[in-house]
Amino acid sequence: MPLSMNNRPVGDVTIVQCNGRIVAGGEVFSLQAHLGDILPHHGDVVLQLEQVDFVDSSGLGALVRLVATARAGGGDIKLCGVQPRLRKTLEMTSLLTMFEIYDSEAEAIIAAYLGSRYSKQKSGGAQLRVLCVFDSLNVRTFLREVLCRAGYSALTTANVPDAKILMKATKAKLVILGAKQQSVHGVPAKKLFEEIDPSVSVVVLDENFEKLDPGECATELLDRVRALAQPAKTEV
Repeated sequence: MPLSMNNRPVGDVTIVQCNGRIVAGGEVFSLQAHLGDILPHHGDVVLQLEQVDFVDSSGLGALVRLVATARAGGGDIKLCGVQPRLRKTLEMTSLLTMFEIYDSEAEAIIAAYLGSRYSKQKSGGAQLRVLCVFDSLNVRTFLREVLCRAGYSALTTANVPDAKILMKATKAKLVILGAKQQSVHGVPAKKLFEEIDPSVSVVVLDENFEKLDPGECATELLDRVRALAQPAKTEV
């Protein structure tokens, strides 16, 4: 089965879902090219290998090189969903300790945020960490830039389950939520976040947010964020 790859950003970490075989030839070249495009911009990558049924010597060599390249650039590639056959191969070749392997995507994402690169960023200042959850990539980009330029540490993701992982990893105290992301299977998203941290504040955006005047939207949003960032925080 030819190798296919799909990306899913979770904050500053990119999940790469791999399906098929990582073997000599086109599959290895595709993997190297795919990660080569991601690593310069998103240094932390999680390879989801649950649907990878075989990795040959060339594929394993490529994984070793890619991990070394990522770490040399200050990032990392973590593996999750590793099948027993591949794990046994890594043990037999004494390469198991070369990789950071996790049972789930959530564990790998949290490990990335607890790593040295993020720790250095975190120690650089006491910025309020804001988590933005919105289904549109363009709106997520807009929100992140507006918040970062206003001096906040902003992370974005497209759905509430991934946002919960990010919240656990980063201890974000404020969540900006798209109108379509207010519940998960009938459970209010705000309740899910409060189960992680009862002190979290949640700002729900207007249902027409992406169609409104961006200047007015940004001004109103920053006013709400600044109000919640005050020591005497009020409920939204």
